[in-house]
Amino acid sequence: MLAGKRCLVTGSSQGIGLAVAAAFARNGASVVLTSERPLDACPDVANLLAAHPDRTFYFPANVTVDGSAEQLVGETWGVLGGVDVLVNNVGTFREPPFLHLDRDHFDATFRLNVWSAIAVTQAVVRRAIAAGRGGRILFSTSLNATRSEPGHTLYDASKGAINALTRQLAIELAPHGFTTAAVAPGLVETPLTDFGLKSSPAERDQVIQQIPLRKIASVDDVAGWFAFLASDSASYATGIVIPVDGGLDAQQMSLRPVTEAERK
Repeated sequence: MLAGKRCLVTGSSQGIGLAVAAAFARNGASVVLTSERPLDACPDVANLLAAHPDRTFYFPANVTVDGSAEQLVGETWGVLGGVDVLVNNVGTFREPPFLHLDRDHFDATFRLNVWSAIAVTQAVVRRAIAAGRGGRILFSTSLNATRSEPGHTLYDASKGAINALTRQLAIELAPHGFTTAAVAPGLVETPLTDFGLKSSPAERDQVIQQIPLRKIASVDDVAGWFAFLASDSASYATGIVIPVDGGLDAQQMSLRPVTEAERK
């Protein structure tokens, strides 16, 4: 499905980003993975590189540092010869409660979750325009962009910004031959989203009962959507945000008892 595509996936040392990179590689793409961690601290990345030695590469980069996005894209261009698909996946949800937030918390979250996406996209688009090429810009957003969750003020706001950025760049970059799309997962099992659910079966079941499909998503449930959106089959879609959430966005509220009167 992606044979010949040259892809860059940020935040791809674990979780959704790693699964997306693996799905791209399985579908024939050449892929650069990246995170701020050194390769020797990323055994799962090393396994993926070993499985596809001619088409997968890893460059450590902290994309919140000025100039790092340009350097990363330059390194990617050097090994791939271009970027057809960029996946802006890197991000975090760590933050204190609302009344304890300060400017440093805001700057850290928005610099990683939003500015890094802008910076890497700028670097890719500038090189592509100079080469007379277009491409596909994909984003990892979240159901939290439109459905709020306690304790996630900055995260939810930053993902709302990513949704807006997906739409804006569809218009801004269309004249240059670029299209955009975003995937908005609900709860996904990753190293960042355990919340103790694996160690507490009762709490895990309580969460699962709130999801219409009665399961927490795996990273592969999400990664397949990125592979499709990166393919030529999705080339006419732009500015779209696709929920992949097991039905959470369709649900009015969490489970509540239904009375006999309502059943009649």
